[in-house]
Amino acid sequence: MNNLYVVLLAGGTGTRMGMDIPKQFLKIRGESLLRHSVKRFRKFGLIKSITVVSHPDWILETEKELDDLLEGNDRIVPGGESRHLSTLCGISSIPYDTKDIFFIHDVARPNFKQNELYQLVEQTKIFGAASLVAKSTESLVRVRIHTNYTDEPLKRDEVYSVKTPQSIAGFMIQELLAEGLDSDIKKHPTDLCTWMDKKRVGIVETDYHNVKVTSPGDVTLAESLFWEDLPSVE
Repeated sequence: MNNLYVVLLAGGTGTRMGMDIPKQFLKIRGESLLRHSVKRFRKFGLIKSITVVSHPDWILETEKELDDLLEGNDRIVPGGESRHLSTLCGISSIPYDTKDIFFIHDVARPNFKQNELYQLVEQTKIFGAASLVAKSTESLVRVRIHTNYTDEPLKRDEVYSVKTPQSIAGFMIQELLAEGLDSDIKKHPTDLCTWMDKKRVGIVETDYHNVKVTSPGDVTLAESLFWEDLPSVE
């Protein structure tokens, strides 16, 4: 392994939240979701650089929000039309090597843990990519699109929800780009696991703390579950 890079996806506009500001600027425990993500990766201590991918209309506000946190190798770049294109914008701004590893993270998740980052790195060394996941705690069924009935039950012990951070090695990025599976914007992958398609992705189990802020009520939930994580000792 050479370098560890972080791509933070912070390209929201606030539309789904029904607010005047994007959710990355919403505060829990007195600081924005954006600042929490940057500070947690900074605590990790092994990061070569942090790249924040922002909506073009909010770059100035992002710069102001992170003025005291970003360092010399860090950068803020404009995102694309989709989450996937924004991810690629972040990755392409960095001159990486095949042995380098990227963490890809949605800043709407402020509560990942230091030890999970170490585990993601180890899984990425084995599989080329890895993701945080959480076990399902409820019974699940498959429902076909545009129907109002269930199609089949799913085995709960075989179904996990995907979380972030996720991680991917430089050689795997180049392999996926060469395959061109993401060339159609209508079929853009929604996360690293879907980008990997049928390739194996290493998993690291997380827990209920890793909540995603997608609606106003989630802010209260994220604040109640928030905890101060300390750097792991290796």
